[in-house]
Amino acid sequence: MKALQTQMQQLQQGLTSANAGLSRVSTGTNTVNDYLKEMQKSYLGDTFYMPKASVKSPSFTPSLDAFMSKDRKITQITFILNSDPSTTKSANRIRTITRDVNAKLKDSSLNNAKFAIGGQSSQTADLQKTANGDFLRTVVIMLVGIGIALMFVTRSLVQALTIIGTLIVTYFGALQITRWLSSYLLFQNMLTWNTPFFSFIMLVALGVDYSIFLMMRYRDDASAITDVRLRITNSATIIGTVVISAAIILGGTFAALIPSNVLTLIQVAITVIIGLVILVITLPIIMSAMVKWTYPYVNDKMYQKAMTSKKEQPNRRSSKPKTRTENHSNQ
Repeated sequence: MKALQTQMQQLQQGLTSANAGLSRVSTGTNTVNDYLKEMQKSYLGDTFYMPKASVKSPSFTPSLDAFMSKDRKITQITFILNSDPSTTKSANRIRTITRDVNAKLKDSSLNNAKFAIGGQSSQTADLQKTANGDFLRTVVIMLVGIGIALMFVTRSLVQALTIIGTLIVTYFGALQITRWLSSYLLFQNMLTWNTPFFSFIMLVALGVDYSIFLMMRYRDDASAITDVRLRITNSATIIGTVVISAAIILGGTFAALIPSNVLTLIQVAITVIIGLVILVITLPIIMSAMVKWTYPYVNDKMYQKAMTSKKEQPNRRSSKPKTRTENHSNQ
């Protein structure tokens, strides 16, 4: 019995020691978990570490074969985004990943390595980059060429810049309205990648024609109408009728593209129609309001006097031959 009691006491002491050891293990486990949580929140959690022994172990070789070439010089890493791969958000993430990889490789032993990112999101980002580059180049070429032509027609730098500014504001306004209508009528929250490109070409070309016709008429009436306000009003009345008719015809032409079920054609048609409506209303108003700033000399009294005398000179010249003829007949 004494031997049994002794063994029971030893067992109880052992269990007490084991309980104390388990408590220490639990405390250590909690400490490790807290450390891992903190490391996960820090920048250290972005790295992945494996001991050299594990990398060279035979059990890890199948993993290397799945993602690397036989010579171990080419590797492929697959990552999945938690957003729609065809959206702008995913394309922006691809650009961010590209910048991060470039920055990491420069400060590592793989600074001479080359990498590329594929997939649908990468294709969307590349397409946006190409489209934006072509669009920007086209915008610069068109605006510079149109600006030079308008300076020769209007004979005023400010007037040319005013017309170009009006066209740009009209373009962005029409594009924004088209995007809003597209989300409600076509159930498309975004414009197609080539809609801004074609819409810009159409609207700017049509708007510049309207501006040139209006300013040419304004210049032709310079000798007949000296008052600037009356002249620009008369020009807008005459040219406006023609332009409104042309806008209605063009609007009907582009409206014929809407039943095509091609999203790009539908959005371009809506943008051009809305832009034409805005141009017909805003361009005469803005150009009429800006005349006294673009042509400041028109309010000068000396200029008005010179224009009046220039208008009267043909009448005086035509009256002299008439007088001579009358005198000759009297004689």
